[in-house]
Amino acid sequence: MRLDDTIAAIATPLQPSGLGVIRVSGTQAVEFVEPLFKGTGRSLKKVETHKLLYGWIHDEGELLDKVLIVVMRAPHSYTTEDVVEIQCHGSPLVLRAILDLVLKQGARLAEAGEFTQRAFLHGRLDLTQVEAVADLIHATSEVGAKLAAQQLHGKLFQAIDAVKKQVVSIASLIEASIEFPEEGLEFTQREDCLQRLDRARADLEDLLSNAEQGRRIREGFAVALIGRPNVGKSSLLNTLLREQRAIVTTIPGTTRDSIEESVQIKGVAFRLTDTAGIRKTEDLIETEGIRRTKIVRDKADLVLLILDASEKLAEEDLELIRDVEEERTIVVLNKKDRTGANLPEWYEIISKMESVLISAKSGDGCDDLESCLFAKATQGGLPQQDEIWITNRRQQQAAKHGLVALQKAREILENSDGEEFLAVDLRSCLNALGEIVGETTPDDLLGQIFSEFCIGK
Repeated sequence: MRLDDTIAAIATPLQPSGLGVIRVSGTQAVEFVEPLFKGTGRSLKKVETHKLLYGWIHDEGELLDKVLIVVMRAPHSYTTEDVVEIQCHGSPLVLRAILDLVLKQGARLAEAGEFTQRAFLHGRLDLTQVEAVADLIHATSEVGAKLAAQQLHGKLFQAIDAVKKQVVSIASLIEASIEFPEEGLEFTQREDCLQRLDRARADLEDLLSNAEQGRRIREGFAVALIGRPNVGKSSLLNTLLREQRAIVTTIPGTTRDSIEESVQIKGVAFRLTDTAGIRKTEDLIETEGIRRTKIVRDKADLVLLILDASEKLAEEDLELIRDVEEERTIVVLNKKDRTGANLPEWYEIISKMESVLISAKSGDGCDDLESCLFAKATQGGLPQQDEIWITNRRQQQAAKHGLVALQKAREILENSDGEEFLAVDLRSCLNALGEIVGETTPDDLLGQIFSEFCIGK
């Protein structure tokens, strides 16, 4: 990735809006925008940093748009380079026209995530903050956005750095023992190292304790809606979404493929998947839909097993009850509008499972279902104001590798199995922690992370 050229891109979505932004970054950012701007008569090269200028962008004297321009001089910018941002009206046509003019001046079109990549390579952001930028952009819930903002503020980096410093302090003593073997590693130092190792392990275990829950909050809890045909799965999806997303008919087997949509409940995101009704069928398409339903069910964080409270249980219902895992299942007794508030006569069969009586048609009881979903999802906890959570699988795996290395190091130190082996495990731990914050992360992994960004960020 070149860092000695000037890049440009549209930083806002390409759709009609009140405002659009073109971002230019590099040593020649001001030089490339200067010929295109007419304003107060002052040169962009002489204006104060971080001050908005009013004027217009022109193409050889022909007015394109009235704009506001801000020059942010290095190193006080997002990329730490000279940055110019052009704020114009949000017409895709106008945005492309202005970007084309900047590119004609000599700028290069930025690649996906290249502005953030430059911020990372120049030390403005560590890798946890880079990922937080993407998480904040794509946040689907209030809680997820707060977690991303916390990481963007550098809280996770600080926590990882604190563990690293503890490991480095131990490694320095071990390296000294290796370097000066005639001195030996005194017993008092060994005890001190063991205590430091235990503190580092405890801190890392604390970070990992909420990692799975943090990942679910970031991605949204996966919820599978399952049941036999015509029990009201699609109706329930539509009711929870407050829109007619799925087709609802009286014909069994209408839903033949999965439909996934997101909904936010009390600040937490849930990814609801309406699935094909499970029953015995000779229809090849429906059979494939049922196969996919079982895959979705097995992978889901939570399962809504929907039963028709107005009818007797069918064999398919009984089979589904036997197959689901109670701890992650809520039984939804649908069609309350037909039964009144009465529980079905077969309720005893599912009485030990968590259940809610609702009417997907009228919405009666759906508030109780949402509260039940929220309570079940948040049994793993929600982040408190000062808590630091790992929120993605990459960070989690690296932290686990670091913890394993620390555990091996402790065993070696406790058994006096040799300082050289101890030093190797301590280095492995430091490499794993460095991978979390981007100090020892492989280039191909970095490329994958930045490729998921939009162009212009």
